[in-house]
Amino acid sequence: MKKLGLIILTLYLFCTACEKVEEYSEIPYIKYKDFIFETENIDDFINHVGFLSFEFIDGDGDIGFNENSDTVIDNEIYDVLISGYTKINGDFILTDSTYNVLLPYFAEGVYRKYLRGEMKIQIYLNPDQTNDTVRYDFQIMDRAYNLSNLESTPELIIPEAN
Repeated sequence: MKKLGLIILTLYLFCTACEKVEEYSEIPYIKYKDFIFETENIDDFINHVGFLSFEFIDGDGDIGFNENSDTVIDNEIYDVLISGYTKINGDFILTDSTYNVLLPYFAEGVYRKYLRGEMKIQIYLNPDQTNDTVRYDFQIMDRAYNLSNLESTPELIIPEAN
């Protein structure tokens, strides 16, 4: 009877000690986290800068194109797509301020297939901006050209320059 109890305890410990393998969709998923405004003063010229933060997860970990590495210059593939909107007369209107960003190449994981993390993207605001309320829509694309879900910031009020 003692031997049976020892075998059951060993099997229980073996089964509970194994790491549960998490599986996620091969289509990237993103979730808006926050947007922070800052001002920077360069040679007495004040710029409004925004920092868009969001979380991401990709089930097969194929984020970032090798073409965007430091060694390749001519074949860049934009993999963060951001569209800017300005509030005019109560409606958000798409502006010409689209921001396409290059992500670094992320090699496939050794221990896990998926890739999860947080991104922080710097956005320079138009210095001629006369309207003070903006919004951004954004998504990412993986190496299989899968587009993530589309996320949006809330309404953002651009602070006055000091």
